[in-house]
Amino acid sequence: MTGATGGRPLLQRLDAAADVLAGAILAYLIVVPVGHNGLLVALLLLLGIWSVWRVARHPRRLPPLLLAAACCAAVAILIGVIGGAGNPGFVHSLISWVAAPVLFWAWASQMDERVLGLFLRFAVWATLFLASIVLALWAMGAVGVEPAVWIKVLVDADVSGSWPNVIVGVYGASSLIAVAPLWIVGMFFHGRALPSRKLMAAAAVLATVAAVVSTRRAALALGLLVPILMFLAYLAVVGRTWFTRRHIRALIIVAGGAVLAAGAVLITPTGQRMSAGVLALLTGRGGTADEDLRIEQVGRLWSAFLESPVFGHGIGAVIPGYARSAERPWNFEMQYNMLLFQVGVVGVLFLTASAVLVVCAAVRVVTRRPEARPAVFTTAAGAFAVLAANALNPLLQAPGHFWAVFLFVGAVVAFGTTPVRVTGPVAESVASGDGATVRAD
Repeated sequence: MTGATGGRPLLQRLDAAADVLAGAILAYLIVVPVGHNGLLVALLLLLGIWSVWRVARHPRRLPPLLLAAACCAAVAILIGVIGGAGNPGFVHSLISWVAAPVLFWAWASQMDERVLGLFLRFAVWATLFLASIVLALWAMGAVGVEPAVWIKVLVDADVSGSWPNVIVGVYGASSLIAVAPLWIVGMFFHGRALPSRKLMAAAAVLATVAAVVSTRRAALALGLLVPILMFLAYLAVVGRTWFTRRHIRALIIVAGGAVLAAGAVLITPTGQRMSAGVLALLTGRGGTADEDLRIEQVGRLWSAFLESPVFGHGIGAVIPGYARSAERPWNFEMQYNMLLFQVGVVGVLFLTASAVLVVCAAVRVVTRRPEARPAVFTTAAGAFAVLAANALNPLLQAPGHFWAVFLFVGAVVAFGTTPVRVTGPVAESVASGDGATVRAD
C-alpha cells in the first residue's frame, strides 16, 4: 500500500516508537541522572530530536502565559551569556544554564495528555527500580555482602557503615528528592494521565524508605514538607467544598500517619543528621565542615554580587582568590546566590517572572479544568522539591535533573494547549495522534 493511506500507519508507528524512546530516556535520567557523560549527552540529544519530531508531526501552541514565561527565561539566559563571554567557566556553564533549559522547554512544550501519561508511567517504574536498587544495596551492606561489579559501574554504588547504620550512595540518590514527594502527592489522586494508585503508593513508600538509607537527607525533609504545601495549595483551589465528613476523617488518619512516620524517621541516624543539618543552615551555624563551607559561600557570593549588581558577572564567572572546587572554581553549592552573582538583579527578576508566569498558567488550568488537577499537582510536587533542594544542593548544575521541573511545565502544557491547525495530508494524522488535546487556554 502506498501514498497517504499507506504512509499514515507507518508515521503513527514511528510516533509511538519515538514517544516510548523519550519515556525510556526519562526513566534513565531518574535512575542515572549523572555520570556516564557520553551516554547522557547522547540521550539528551535524542530528547531534542524527539522534540523536533513532535513539532513537525503534532505542533502545539503554547498559551500566552507560558510563552511569556519562556521569553523571560530566554532574556535571563541572554544576560548570563552576554556577560559571561570570556569567563573561565563560560563553555562549561553553557551546558547547564543554556543548553539544558532550552532543551527541556522544547521537551515540555510538546506534551499532550497521552504523552504525559506515558512519561509518568515510565517515571513510576523507574522510581520502583531505583528504590529497589538502593534497598537491595542496603541489605547487602547489612549482611556484609559486596555489591557486584556491574552494579557499581552502572549506578556508582557506595555502601558504607554496618548494621544498623548502613548508608547507601548511588548516582540516582539525588532523584529521590523529586520522586519521593511526587509519588506521595500522586497516591492521593486518581485521574487522567496518572499511573494506577497502587503503583504510585508503592513508589512513594519505597522511595521514602530508600531516602532514609541513602545519602540524600533533603529527600526526607522535602518528602515530609512538600505534600503538606501541595495540600494547602489544593485547598486554596478547591475551597471549602472539600471539607466533607469523609475527607475530614481521611485527613485525620493521614495526618496521624504522617506524624508517626516523621517521628520514626527522626529517630534514625539519617533523620537526626537531616534535622541537625537543616537547623545549622537556618541558624547560620554549620554543624559540619561542609555546612560551614556552604554558609561561607553566601557571604562570598554576596560581596562579589555587589561589585556588579545590575547585570552580574555572567555565567562561568569566578571569585578571585576563592574557589569551592579547584577543578571548577565557577561552581558553587548555593545555586540561587550564585545566580544572583552571575546574572544580577535584572536576570533574577526575569527568572522570577518566568517562574511566577508558569505558576499563574498552572492556576488557570486547574481552575478551568478540574480534570487537570491530579497531574498538575502531582508533577508540581516534584518540581517544587527540586527547586527547593537546589537552594542548598547544586542539583540543577546537572542537566539530568531538569526533567522534574519541566515535567510540571509539560503537565500544564498538556491540559492547557491545543494542537496547531494544519492542512493537507498531515492534518488527519495530527488529529488521530493527538485526540486527547483540549481547548486552548
